[in-house]
Order: sequence, then C-alpha cells, then structure tokens
Amino acid sequence: MQSKKIRHEFPAKVAKPLFEPKRFKILWGGRSSAKSTSVARMLVIKAHTSQVRILCTRELQNSLKDSVWKLLSDTIHTFNLSEFFTINKDGIHGANGSEFIFVGLKNDPKKVKSTEGVDFCWCEEAESITDESWDMLIPTIRKSGSEIIVVFNPSDELDPTYQRFITPFYEDILKSSDMTYFDDRHTIIKMNYTDNPWLPQESIDEMERCKVDDYKKYLHIWEGETLADYDDSIIDPLWVRAAIDAHIKLGFKPRGVRALGYDCADKGKDSKAFVVRHGSVINAGMQWHDGDISDANDRVFEYAQANRIDHIVYDAIGVGAAVKEYFRRLQGNNNIVVKGFIGSSAPEYPEAKYRGDQLNQDVFKNARAQAFWHLRDRFEATYNAIEKGDYVDPDKMISLSSNIPDIKVLISELSRIQRKRGNNTAIQVESKEDMAKRGLASPGMADSLMYCFQNKAVNVNNPEWNTPLNM
Repeated sequence: MQSKKIRHEFPAKVAKPLFEPKRFKILWGGRSSAKSTSVARMLVIKAHTSQVRILCTRELQNSLKDSVWKLLSDTIHTFNLSEFFTINKDGIHGANGSEFIFVGLKNDPKKVKSTEGVDFCWCEEAESITDESWDMLIPTIRKSGSEIIVVFNPSDELDPTYQRFITPFYEDILKSSDMTYFDDRHTIIKMNYTDNPWLPQESIDEMERCKVDDYKKYLHIWEGETLADYDDSIIDPLWVRAAIDAHIKLGFKPRGVRALGYDCADKGKDSKAFVVRHGSVINAGMQWHDGDISDANDRVFEYAQANRIDHIVYDAIGVGAAVKEYFRRLQGNNNIVVKGFIGSSAPEYPEAKYRGDQLNQDVFKNARAQAFWHLRDRFEATYNAIEKGDYVDPDKMISLSSNIPDIKVLISELSRIQRKRGNNTAIQVESKEDMAKRGLASPGMADSLMYCFQNKAVNVNNPEWNTPLNM
C-alpha cells in the first residue's frame, strides 16, 4: 500500500533531532512538555513510511492501559491513518508490515529477550526502570541501526536511568544554551512546558499556581529538576535565583576587592573551576576538564593578571597543596595575594560569636561549614532585599551576573550542596566525597564561589568584616 503524505508538527526543539539516527535518544524534563507526544508522532510516521518493528516498554505493564497504546492510537487518528493501521488488543499493525509490540520489562523479561528485529525501542516512564532491566534490555535491541528512545520525568538523582543517561553528560548539558547534548551515540534533550507548542491554558494556570504556592515543587514537576532534599540544602534555590543580577535589580554597582576562588584538579573526571567577584558581585566564572594542574594554574594566573585580581584563594588540599609555590614563581613582582583554604580546619575566630551568644567553634564543625554558611547568609539577605523589600547593605549581599558563561552550572551546584547531619549539633556541610556517593559531580564552581569570599577571615565580631569589600 502506498503511504499518503501526512502533515505533522513537532516542538521546535525535537523536530530535527528525533529523526536523526542515534543509538540512544533521551527526552527528559518536566510535566506537559510534549515529550511522549513527540515520540509517538515520530514513531507513527516511521511505521507509516517504512516497515519497522517497534517495542514499547516500561518497567511495569499489567495491561495495555498501562502502556503508550492509547497515545499511539490517538496519534494514528490525529494523522487520519486509521485505515492504514489495525489497532487491537494484541498490538498495532500497519498495512506495510510495521508493528508495535507492548511489553513490561519486569512483567515479562523472557518475551523482551525473545523479541527479535526491533528497529525502535520506546522506554516510557523510564525513571522507574532498574539497572537489572537496562542490563537485560540494551543487549536485546541489537539490530543494526536500532534505536532506544528513553522518555522520563526525573525523580531522584540516584535512579538508575538518571545515573546512566544524564549524570555522565550533566555538565555538558548545563553548558549548552538549550539544555541539550549530542555525540555519535546520544541525543539528550531536556524538555519542559515552555517547549510545548500545544500547552493548554488549563496547564498554564496549574503551573502558575504551583509556582506561587510551592516553588520547590514547581521546580520538580514543571522544570524537571530531581527531587532533591531541599530541607537539607544549605542554600535555598529560591535565594539563588533571586540573586541573579541582584545588583541590577537593586541598583548597586560592583566595588572594592577583586577576588578569585580557584578549585584546582589534575587530570581526571573532576573539573577545574574558578569564580571571580568584584565586591559582592560575581562577574566571572568558568569550569573545564582538559589539561593537568600546571595548565590550570597557568590559565588562572594569566586571567588574574589580565583582570587586575587582588586576591586568589585556592583549595589547598590534595593537588592544590603546591599551588601557592607555583603562583609565587609565576608572579615575580606582581602583588596578587595568594591564600590556601583548608575546609577541614577549625572555624576562623573560634571564640567569636555568630548571631547571638553562640561561638563559632560551637556553631560550625569546620572552616568549610562556616564559609558556606556565611555564603548562605548572603543569599538569604539578598532574597529578603529583593522579595521582601528589606534594606540590606550591598556589602552583605551577593549578586550573580547572568553574563557568566557557566551560570547554569553554578546555580545547579549551589542548590545541591546539603547539610550533613550527625550526632554533633555543629553545622557540617557535605564534602565532595559525600556528594559523589549521591552520584553528583564535584561542585567546582560552587566551591570556587565560596573560596573567593575567603580572602580574609570571616569574623562577625570584627568591625572590618562588616565592610570587607573596601580593602
């Protein structure tokens, strides 16, 4: 039977990538983003224009009602292809020999493994798919040129699907202008409601209500962010977003010290990063993976010289232990002040008081906790100034310039660092090793931001600390 030409529309973000051959195509993000609708349309077109075998699966499927059968049926009717496709309880069959098969991975793994000649495998609600199921499914889809299409709304960062398809590419996704990633085997596209050209007014109204009533819930449901435990996050994502261009919103200008925080790393999976502040305004920052520690040191110091940096504060643990001597050899007659930061050391000014009668040594477990908590105070103060109209000295706030190239990476890292709970009542912030156990990359930019405020000791009882930007 000759296939007739059908008119179809797709969200602009996926109109081309969905039809370009890749082994893995990952569509992930928030509610009402047209992810599943887009895949259904693409697969119906493929099945209509050529003979293909399509396996539609999910972790659990007790009946066709649990599958994408209804969505595909509706798509077929939308395209006026009811005469071409036969839709019944056994599946969907095309007049050209195309077929859609529906199987639950956990319900019937034997059937999955025995399904030969699959051209496309559509994994819906993939956030629930286990490692065991992935290890069984992927080798089964072995026909030359076959594709595995994964669609999901992320739940937890440690979910196998997120760890397999998002975590290894997350930094590159954040760096892209449209939350996408492409290589020879992967097409990864984050889609949210803003990408849906058919979004009904009812969904818009629901989204707006959620945004006002519970912003953190909105971030998860509508923006497709994972269910982070925000109760334990040291910096509220609301505060971080409020701080973007706060100096423009509130009308104050960068002034005072120019300090650079540097999170150094050697070759390996951890990124190198630096963040720069001019007074309380963060106006530069970047991260990268290439090169070794010497290359990174050269890059940072050259930047510092070219941009009139007054202070460099670096991570003095591990490979950073030799940074100060390296910079000393580089700078010659330059007067850049270089300081190492050791997060595990005791809090600065241990017997000084923090907010009332509590001593720093009693409030904070170590210098890392103290430094991040004072950074937290800046974000909270900035939020109160912008959202509540409180008067706050600009020197005590923080503003993140939206012009920072890797601003999305910085925002994400700041919102993910959590307080570490223990038997001790002192505030403790999770380490890079703790974050790695949660499947998260080292927060190089967030750490660099914290470092760049450590050019002089934090001491709330020291009069100079209240005006630290006029050095």
